[in-house]
Amino acid sequence: MIKALAVTELGKKAEIIEMAYPQLDDDSIIIKTAYSGISIGTEMWIAEGKRADYGPPPFVNGYQASGQVVEVGQHAVGMFQPGDWVTVFCSGAHAQYVKASRHLAHKLTSTASLKACAMFVQPSVAANAWNKAGIRTGDVVYIVGQGLIGQCAAMLAKLRGAYVITSDIATDRLQRSRELCADWVIDSNEQRAVAAIKERFLGGVDIVAESTGFEALLDDAFDTCKNKGTFVFLGWYPDRVSFHFNIPHSKQLDAVFPCFIGDYPVREGVIRLIESGTLNMAKLISHELIWDASADVYNQLFTSKRNSYNGIVIRWE
Repeated sequence: MIKALAVTELGKKAEIIEMAYPQLDDDSIIIKTAYSGISIGTEMWIAEGKRADYGPPPFVNGYQASGQVVEVGQHAVGMFQPGDWVTVFCSGAHAQYVKASRHLAHKLTSTASLKACAMFVQPSVAANAWNKAGIRTGDVVYIVGQGLIGQCAAMLAKLRGAYVITSDIATDRLQRSRELCADWVIDSNEQRAVAAIKERFLGGVDIVAESTGFEALLDDAFDTCKNKGTFVFLGWYPDRVSFHFNIPHSKQLDAVFPCFIGDYPVREGVIRLIESGTLNMAKLISHELIWDASADVYNQLFTSKRNSYNGIVIRWE
């Protein structure tokens, strides 16, 4: 038996539980977890019952982890061996041992990157989106929302040579964006982003990404995009989405619907950027939790206190 952090009441409670050690199959590896990364976005949709990825509680949440390979399935031999340090996308990441598909696991070059690479999914989502959007050096890019995916998207857009604008309403996210992510940060408490952007960029900007998943923000976001620009649905929307059709229609916008974390080479590229420090994920991690005390903090994520957290990792060793 192993220890894990499980959601035991939807939208209310998580607890440390005991569960069975994962069972290896031919296409998988098992790792001893060093760190698992918490997603305040998609993961909390699941924890609150707005997505049913794992069925009814109790279930172990989380989908990204780093650690050391301890078992290798028959089809993964040659790709991995016991002792390798890896980061993985998997189901039920918040546990002492996790199983991951060989196709969703990546070797690390140093144990020094275990903590930062436990949060590799968010920048991989952003990198996949920018690949689909065809972002170019010199583009003007506006990202609505500076949650973790929005922050990663801004940092990656800057690395591609874009001029990056961001907006948010949370003081800590605005400050982090100013320090690490964007060329121009708009406090949406003080001014409408669409008016501010169109005052400086009269025709609108080249690429707009809506990263929050809040339907009410779409119309203004469309309006900031220039004619024949590109709009990226970077957020996840739990229900049907509606917007005023004529804005994107009259502008003849290209719409991009990225999903998931990109193909294997995309993830490999992101991990190289993290390990080199070029993409400074460590600066986006606001809290490191010890596994046996992680439930107390996780339960705060069901409340308005979640806004005081950014990237969160759980240390399992």
